[in-house]
Amino acid sequence: MKKLFYRSFLLIFTLSLILIIYLSTLGIETDKFNNQISNQIKNINKDLKIDLKKIKLLLDPFNLKINLKTYGSTIINKKNYIELENIQTQISIKSYIENKFILSNLNISTKSLNIKKLISFIRTFEKKPELYILEKFIKKGYLIADISLQFDEKGKIKDNFAIKGVISDSKIIINKYYNLDKINFSFDINGKNFDFKDIGFKFNQVPIFSDGINVQVLKDKFF
Repeated sequence: MKKLFYRSFLLIFTLSLILIIYLSTLGIETDKFNNQISNQIKNINKDLKIDLKKIKLLLDPFNLKINLKTYGSTIINKKNYIELENIQTQISIKSYIENKFILSNLNISTKSLNIKKLISFIRTFEKKPELYILEKFIKKGYLIADISLQFDEKGKIKDNFAIKGVISDSKIIINKYYNLDKINFSFDINGKNFDFKDIGFKFNQVPIFSDGINVQVLKDKFF
């Protein structure tokens, strides 16, 4: 009887270990979380839609978490769209088992985006005059960004968002007397703190470089 018990225990333990290793390394694909991610995107703006592929689920047994990741998604608003490299989030194993989970965070990585088209996309739901002016001034340029969003219990975005990325080969023409070309820099935006590094551009064909610039927002003023 004891041998049967030990053998049964050993079999269950071995199968469980194999399952944990499989879920932790290879994972499984599912569309169970598509609605949750779509709803979080709509919390940014109700007109936004997202075309999601199947989501890869990977177990994190040491932190009792489940990591979710999907590739090749697209955020759409009317006829405008943004192509994403991947979307990642994390939920607790307990909330998954109880089927009571809500997403507390989203990490979004974009593909290389045309800045002019990106501004045009943002203008479809943000009708600010400065965006219209910026779109007219920018002649070309590309952006790649990693965006980290945190949500409260009601699904609203918290103020502690973070955006990191690079801008490359950009050009701004203000008028026939002033233009900036070959604009390249990296940026790290965390709440009201803005860090710009490895800045280089040409102002009226004069090369200008800077190791870094820090900007902070205090009481609606920039320092």
